[in-house]
Amino acid sequence: MFDEPTDEITTSKHVLTIEKKIKVPIEELEFHYGSLAFKYAVVEMNTELQFQVENIEIRPEFEVLKPYFIKRLKSKNITVELLAEFENGKLVSQLALSTDIDRINKEVVEGVKFQFLNKSLLKQFSTKNQNILTSDELQEQDKIYSNAEEVLTEILKNKQYKHSQHIQYLAERHESSIMKIRFVLNPFSFVFLLAGDQSYFIVLETLDTEEATYIWHAPKNKSSLIEEVKQIDSQLSTIRKKGRQAFLENNPENFTRIMHDYSDNKKGFIIWKSALEEIV
Repeated sequence: MFDEPTDEITTSKHVLTIEKKIKVPIEELEFHYGSLAFKYAVVEMNTELQFQVENIEIRPEFEVLKPYFIKRLKSKNITVELLAEFENGKLVSQLALSTDIDRINKEVVEGVKFQFLNKSLLKQFSTKNQNILTSDELQEQDKIYSNAEEVLTEILKNKQYKHSQHIQYLAERHESSIMKIRFVLNPFSFVFLLAGDQSYFIVLETLDTEEATYIWHAPKNKSSLIEEVKQIDSQLSTIRKKGRQAFLENNPENFTRIMHDYSDNKKGFIIWKSALEEIV
């Protein structure tokens, strides 16, 4: 349903000009590259037109963010001023403008994406048998972020988490040409790949929980790395079902861990960094 608080129709022998100010539900908007679109029934011409309002910040994948846009704009509707002109029964021009859509700038989009990240990604629990997820698997059908690096950047720039500095350090040394950054959902963690002289090191670091850094190592070849990641995924199932203590009591092979010192952030990071460098 469209609310039509004002409208003006002028006619001549061959021209019909329609000017209206309407309210369009955000749920009914279509997200395109650089524009938002909606359909409007022009009853005077017994036809339906599609109008587009330009906004360079909009992308099709933002469809899933509609509830967050509603919350951010504090309204379920946007107000649109539209114009349509017909000559001899044919559409010759149309235009739609909206100050509400103009308000959707880069800052609003980034804020909305971060709300989505926190509520839909960081706080969800995996129902899959798979524990280690790629960026695409993490987002499933709602691919707001194009790659894992973008997810990581979005997370770290908005809040100081317990292991923000550690994760940034690992990200800078991650072997992205060999393996994409991966994620574990519960607790939310990053999986990085570091390279030593003779071995690869798979590093699991939680985002915001006080748990040790877990490190697995494998021979420096691709087949061994693939097999090790599969084994780690299986071990993470044990951790999820039975707890970390049960995992550690089994004395896992090719494994070590680094405990965190939370008494002082700077000191704790330096000690952790030194321990990691000794291993790698």
